[in-house]
This record gives sequence, structure tokens and C-alpha cells, in this order.
Amino acid sequence: MDKKILVLADPTSIHTKKWIKGWEYIGYQTVLSGLTDKKNKNKNLFYAKISSTGGNGIKYIKNILNFSKVLKNEQFTIINTHYMSSYGLIGALIKQKKHKLVLFLPGSDVMIDMNRNFIYSLMAKFVLYRTDVLVSVSETMTNKIVTKFPSLHSKILTQQYGVDIQFLNKFFTKKKEIDVITNRQWKPNSNYPILLNTFASFQTNINFKLIGYDKSSYAKELLDKYKSLIPYSVGIVSYEKNLSYVSKSKIFISLTSSDGIPLSLIEAIYLGAIPIVSDIEPNRELIKDGINGFIVSITKNSLQKKIEDVLQLNKEEIEKIQQYNKNLVLKKFDFKKNFQRLEKRLKENR
Repeated sequence: MDKKILVLADPTSIHTKKWIKGWEYIGYQTVLSGLTDKKNKNKNLFYAKISSTGGNGIKYIKNILNFSKVLKNEQFTIINTHYMSSYGLIGALIKQKKHKLVLFLPGSDVMIDMNRNFIYSLMAKFVLYRTDVLVSVSETMTNKIVTKFPSLHSKILTQQYGVDIQFLNKFFTKKKEIDVITNRQWKPNSNYPILLNTFASFQTNINFKLIGYDKSSYAKELLDKYKSLIPYSVGIVSYEKNLSYVSKSKIFISLTSSDGIPLSLIEAIYLGAIPIVSDIEPNRELIKDGINGFIVSITKNSLQKKIEDVLQLNKEEIEKIQQYNKNLVLKKFDFKKNFQRLEKRLKENR
């Protein structure tokens, strides 16, 4: 197999950079192209400058032609796309017979977009059937795809792409200075109104960290309502700084209404934070309530009570959870093992 791959994804995304690292680990020469003007700083990547479409249909079609030119200029055997409804569609349109198409499905594109309306459903069918390997991050997502398109079962590889264990080890610390942290996106799906209402209700001196405040109108409106939490809010930080905050935290919270298995949660439990997560199916795949974390309903009372309980855990209880989670991540989420598994699947589909 000629190990040269075109990655169609957001060049500024940390997830794209992690996928690039995974492909490079198993020996692929990687070319990155995306709908943005910003260049990726990785000197080993070729960057095809393609302007953002801004939602303009004509520009979108022109950019598809530009991506086709990238394919002609380089001899690729694999196209790796991220998200079904954007780069996934582009990859499905420009793919030729000689190409293998690998589609990464992180969550919302399946859990929300696939059934949004009739047009999205048709688009999903086209993209998924054009794909050779579908990487689904949770069994919940896989089941949803197979329920809608049963014949796709053999194409699906169910796994998160994983974490770089050696890199994460650089941030590990037993000194937990932050009581509670969340770094999920400031979007309605993350249920920040409930998070902020809960945090604001604590009368005791608890150190919170709200990572990733993006200054959007949604985020500004929320912090204007809960001004007492502004000192605990941190803007968008580097990946390394984010890990540094997480590694120093006692509790990690993910209160999303819909999700895959988020990489941020995997990183947090490896670094020793005790997870408190919403009661949705993908979270239950990873977190066993009372064993390696805690599952709560998406309500203020449930979340507040659980935070109080976890902060009262003794050292032995905390260390038992931490060791369980470390072993779990080493077993299931080592990116080196997971990319080797992906390469094996590609060879089987030749």
C-alpha cells in the first residue's frame, strides 16, 4: 500500500492535529487541506490554501473543484475526512475508484445532524455509502447508524482515535489545586445555564475553572447573569494549557445533552480527575456510576449534590477510581494501538 493520505479537515482544530499525528505514527505521508485561510504550523504538512465558503453555495462548489485539483497533484490512496456533513460530503464527492475513504464521526453529525431533516438524511446516506471505513466514537453512535442503514455494519470501526499516553504523562500531577473544572464548548448542548447556576449556588470556598469562554453572545449573556463566576472563567487556551488545568483538577464535569465519547473526558480521567457526567448513553459506555465516576441527571440539584459528595471522598476511594480509569485508558484509548487497528481494517478492505 502506498502510504500517502489526504486529510480533509479543519487545519486549526486540535482533533485534526491529533489525527495527523496518528497517521504519521503508522508511517503515512500526510497532506492536509481545509476550508480556511489559516495555516497549520506543522512543518511536515502540505497546506492547500482554500478560502472559507461562508455558506455561499457557489463558492462551496468551486472549493470542491479545488480539492479535486489537490487529488490530481498528489498520488493519494486514502482520503480521511472529518464530520459527515462538511468535509465528509466533499470527500464523498471527489473520491475516485483508486481511493479509500475514511470518515471520522465525532458525535453531533450522527446524533443530531443525520436525522435533522429529509435533505440531511439523503446526504448522510450518500456519504456513508461512499465511505470505506467509518470511525464511530461510541457504540451508541454505531447502533444509531446501523439502525438507519443496516448494511453499513461491516464498514464501521467503533473506537475513539485515542490519546497520546506519553504526551499526557508530561502533565500528570498529584497536586490538585482546582476543585471542579469543565472545558466543554460554550454551546446549548453543554448545558452551561445549569452548570453556572450550580457553581454560583455554592456557599463554601470552592475553586472552579470554566475553560474555553469564547466571548460569543451565548457565553456573554450567561456570564452577565452569573457575574460572580467571571473570576473563574478562562478564555480559549492552548491544548497544553488546557491539559495543565485538567491535571490539577479534582473533578471534571461533562453535562452534555448529546455526545460521542468525548476525548476531553478520556484525557481528564487519565490525568486523575474524578468524572461527573450527564446520564446519556455514550457516557454510560465509559463511566460506570460509582465505580470509575458518577452519572447525574441534567439538573442543578443532582449536579450540586454529586459535587459535594465527591469532594468528601477519602484518599483510598479517590485512588481506587483513578487507578481504574488509568488502566481503562491504557487498554482502550492508546492512540498508537487504535491507529494500528485502523490500518488493519484498511488492509482488510482492500
